[in-house]
Parts: sequence; structure tokens; C-alpha cells
Amino acid sequence: MKSGDTFANLSDRYNVFISVLERANNKYGDDDLLVGDHLIIPDNNNDANDDNSSKQHSSSKKQSQSLLDSQEAWNEANAEAKAWISFHESTDSYTAQNGRYYGRYQLDTAYLNGDYSPANQERVAEQYVADRYGSWVNAKAHWEMYNWY
Repeated sequence: MKSGDTFANLSDRYNVFISVLERANNKYGDDDLLVGDHLIIPDNNNDANDDNSSKQHSSSKKQSQSLLDSQEAWNEANAEAKAWISFHESTDSYTAQNGRYYGRYQLDTAYLNGDYSPANQERVAEQYVADRYGSWVNAKAHWEMYNWY
């Protein structure tokens, strides 16, 4: 692990839930991370130590499939979290307004720079969530805790 790494950016980089990374490494917050730590990135591969070459090939295929399944689950979880936030913020309306907050994701109008188009709202929301939370899953968790994201 290098300077600046957090569970959020490692989670995104390896498509693994933060809680899975924390549990696998027995660390439960960014304060527990140290530069130079060697972290375990779980892959759910149970056949990694088998010496039989055909089983190793099968294991490699299983690992690849596991990574694809993990990435697919991660993408699905983020899509669900994004849809959840959209519904709770604006009932999915690109024209919803609440003071200085506008659109489907109730973004500060200053972030939108006068462009209220759906395409710009999507682009800005993606960047905002990536910069602030690392993922939509993390943004939803924050929303559930504080009633905003």
C-alpha cells in the first residue's frame, strides 16, 4: 500500500467492498492503514494451492470468473445505490428544485455551471460521488446515516 491509499480508493481499484477489505485485513478504518502494509485482496478462490496443472487452469478460470462476478456485483451494487439516491433526492426528476439544489441528484447549482441538462447532471454527479465518496455504495451509506450525501 502506498501513501494516500484509503479503503475507498482500494475498494474501487480492486472492485471489492470496503467491509470485505477491512475484514480480510483485520483493519477497520483508514487510521489503521500504514504505508508499506501488504493488504489481502480477497478473490474467493479456494483452489489456489492445488499442484495439479489442470486444476490450476481450472482454478485460474474460477479466479477470473470470480473477479468478473465480483466486478459485476460491485457494478450492480453501485447502480442500485445510484438509483436509490436519485429516487430519494428527487423522485428521479431532472428538474426537481430545493433552494440552490437542482435536478435528479440535487446537486448544488454551482457544480452544474449553468448547464442543467440530464447529461451534465449525470456527469457531475458521477464526478462528485467519485471524488467525495469513492462509490455510490459509499454515498448511499452516508445518505442513510446523515440523510444527505
